[in-house]
Amino acid sequence: MNLVIFKLNHLGDNVVFLPVVQTLRTRFPDWQITLLTTPTEAALYTSTVPPAELLTSSKDHFDHCWRRPWELAAWLWRVRRRQPDACLISFDQANVAHLIARHSGARVRIGANLQHIRVARSVTHEVPMPADTCPATWHWEMARVLVRTLGVDDWPARPPPPDLSHLVGPRPPSAPRPHIVVHAGSNQTINRWPSDRFAALANRLARDHDVTWIDRPDTRGESLGPTVRRHAPSDLRDFATLLAGADLFLGNNSGPMHVANALGTAGVIVVGPSALGWDPFWHRERWRVLRDRTLPCVPCGRPDKVVTTCALTENPLACLRHWSIDAVEAECRTALAHQRSVPRPAGP
Repeated sequence: MNLVIFKLNHLGDNVVFLPVVQTLRTRFPDWQITLLTTPTEAALYTSTVPPAELLTSSKDHFDHCWRRPWELAAWLWRVRRRQPDACLISFDQANVAHLIARHSGARVRIGANLQHIRVARSVTHEVPMPADTCPATWHWEMARVLVRTLGVDDWPARPPPPDLSHLVGPRPPSAPRPHIVVHAGSNQTINRWPSDRFAALANRLARDHDVTWIDRPDTRGESLGPTVRRHAPSDLRDFATLLAGADLFLGNNSGPMHVANALGTAGVIVVGPSALGWDPFWHRERWRVLRDRTLPCVPCGRPDKVVTTCALTENPLACLRHWSIDAVEAECRTALAHQRSVPRPAGP
């Protein structure tokens, strides 16, 4: 059985997809699995997919290679030469992924969200968004349809947390004070609580906690006190090891949030327009999701549609600005107190 999977997207999207690949590998060890993904996110799959079967490209470059026919032809050749029996196309893939799958020679093609797809008959089995609107569940149901189509009915009811143990290195000894990792950035500007508020809160928490501030281009300029440690992770392994050793993750709804959630780290996130389905999927009892439910427009996002601008023109991003520094600090302290009574799940 030769399976080609299309999953070119950002970090969080790949984290919630990872259980599908890991479970397929565990249950069907004789399958040849080829995965198309993005370069940084490929590290998530290295313990599951052989390096030669990890094909990488930036999402934007891959999605627009139709403008460069020679590159599109090269990608089609790379997929066809694997002689796939089936293709699994994540719901968030663009037309190029559907085009290549359509002409890959695979007799079974599982996909979803065809509203924006212009490639006729690109999938043989379309899987609609599940009732809970969670991408993790959606991916899981696509895999269920795949294995049933191939004659296998034994598929677990729910996706397990991703196994990120291959990314976690040795951790330093436990410190006497709780360790908080603050990640104030996000790929989408519309998802960010103001970074100056994050900085002010980091300075407050550093009075009685060990606080690490993740330096990114969009948050590097914030003013931090001398007791806040700045850190720019060198790669995903460095970042996962840091999060695995933290007592609390503080940030936005973002890819790093999903990594922390998968690792079982407790967390507090300030949520704006993000769809409910993108909330932390695993270990929910250890997470505090701050969402202003008084606004009729919240949430304005959907798992199958990215929102890039705020429709509330008279008070832009009121959903995020609703949360004061005092309020988020109180939630962090409550989360730290609560997690002492909720055992951390076994993990790396």
